[in-house]
Amino acid sequence: MRPTWAAIDLAALVDNAALIRRAAGNAALCAAVKGDAYGHGAVDVARALERSGQCAALAVSLVEEGVELRDAGLALPILVMGPALVGGHDELVARDLTAVVSAEADLDALAAIGRARGRAVPIHIKVDTGMGRLGIPVAEVGRLVARALTGGGVALEGISTHFACADLPDLAAAASSVGAQLAAFDVALADARAAGARPRVVHAANSAAIFRFPAACFDMVRAGIALYGNGPVAPPVELGRLRQVMQLESEVAQIRDVGVGQAVSYGALWRAERPSRIAVIPVGYADGYPRRLTGHADALVHGKRCPVVGVISMDMVLVDVTSLSDDARVGDAVVLLGTQGDQRISTAELAERAGLIEYEVTCGISRRVPRIYR
Repeated sequence: MRPTWAAIDLAALVDNAALIRRAAGNAALCAAVKGDAYGHGAVDVARALERSGQCAALAVSLVEEGVELRDAGLALPILVMGPALVGGHDELVARDLTAVVSAEADLDALAAIGRARGRAVPIHIKVDTGMGRLGIPVAEVGRLVARALTGGGVALEGISTHFACADLPDLAAAASSVGAQLAAFDVALADARAAGARPRVVHAANSAAIFRFPAACFDMVRAGIALYGNGPVAPPVELGRLRQVMQLESEVAQIRDVGVGQAVSYGALWRAERPSRIAVIPVGYADGYPRRLTGHADALVHGKRCPVVGVISMDMVLVDVTSLSDDARVGDAVVLLGTQGDQRISTAELAERAGLIEYEVTCGISRRVPRIYR
């Protein structure tokens, strides 16, 4: 009943996937759909990507996220990238999910399940080349691979790492960091192969690395933020062609006439300096429209930018529509994130104005906001 929703452009999503693959030299694409596909809706996003044929695998962080996709009928390989596997090893194997192993204890648990089943459990090994968060230390990779191959119960399908600084604004600093990590990864790969590993898939590049460092693309790339049309770095030409997949849309619920000096919303932080028309929009910080945008945001009405005024409430935003040449009315379309006419509010703009990163903007749009797929 409430006219507020997040519109998800699945055609833009699929076009972005194709563009990413071209930028990666047609390496296979693993689509990051963790965090409910960065707020876009994991099941519908994954279905669109699977139908498109652009995607070779999906990446989630949690076993639970992988289970949700399997329950929805997704057949693509699903990599579980996160560390929270304890207690979920049996479920992971039963649902045909693939663990990206970053701890020896997980290797032991999965190998035991594989031996008990009489069928090797496919795994990828993650190497810590400098991220310092998850992964097997480079010096331990050869030993761990040898143990996996001789102990049985697992099949080593892939080896991966993750870049810490590929998205640094300073390209030279990013290149230096990525170069050092690639050198460490080369050592780890050599040790793994010396121990007998023949990984089918080697993967390292995230969204930033795909466009900035082609040498990091290997057999497969893991795209997240770029897949949804947003950029972790100042965009090169290719990244500039990505299309934003999400729009946050609503409608005018009420129009209020406000006299000179009259305040609106909590704390009376904004007062009218002229006779004003204020549109009440039924969306607020409970929906993920950040309260910290107070005094710093615009909305699009009639294809024009109109300032958000007063403190953003849990359920409502107030927009000053006084300057519109044609009067705003109840039911008029409002865009808080996205495009209307020739005006656009990008995820990057909203993030900058709110003091957030782009990931937080789309991930933060709450489940109270229906996703409409186009």
